[in-house]
Amino acid sequence: MKRFQRPTALQLLLIFAGLLAAIYLTDLLVQRSKTIVLQLFVANDDANIFEAKTMEAELASVFSLGSDERIIIDDSLYVVLGSSDHYVESSLSKIYAYMAAKELDALIAPLNVVEHYAKGLPMVDYSTLLSNHPELLEHLAPYFHKGGMEKVYLLDLSQSRYKPSEPMYMVIPESIPRPQALIRFLEYLFDFY
Repeated sequence: MKRFQRPTALQLLLIFAGLLAAIYLTDLLVQRSKTIVLQLFVANDDANIFEAKTMEAELASVFSLGSDERIIIDDSLYVVLGSSDHYVESSLSKIYAYMAAKELDALIAPLNVVEHYAKGLPMVDYSTLLSNHPELLEHLAPYFHKGGMEKVYLLDLSQSRYKPSEPMYMVIPESIPRPQALIRFLEYLFDFY
């Protein structure tokens, strides 16, 4: 009869790492099967005003998310125009890629960053997006910013519920996949009910 041997510290560590990897992969598969209700990117938020986990939790309640739905907010992006830093380049590329793939509902970033995208890619002007919501359009009018462009593509978020200390703006790609969800987000963002 063989005696039971206690596992070594290395074996326990490997078992623990394997369990963590299995949990991570299972969660990843579950998250991928959920329907995306809204997807936002936040860039250069040094003060962490638009903190992803906090906003996702708040918006889950606002949108009354079901167990098969989710909201994605990526607040880890950092864009410095003209920089050759790999992290900055990958952030810049990720934003372009998600807009091109028609997966991104809006970008929140400082003025120079949103202007960069608004001048280089087709965007939705707020009067078109909100044409069936004249009261909300009027409510947001004081916060529109033309930035030298013909139409209003930029929305100043300094008076929104998050009140960033450094000016932050929102721009909406023309390929917005979920316009009604974004309108609901705007209502929440500016306390319009």
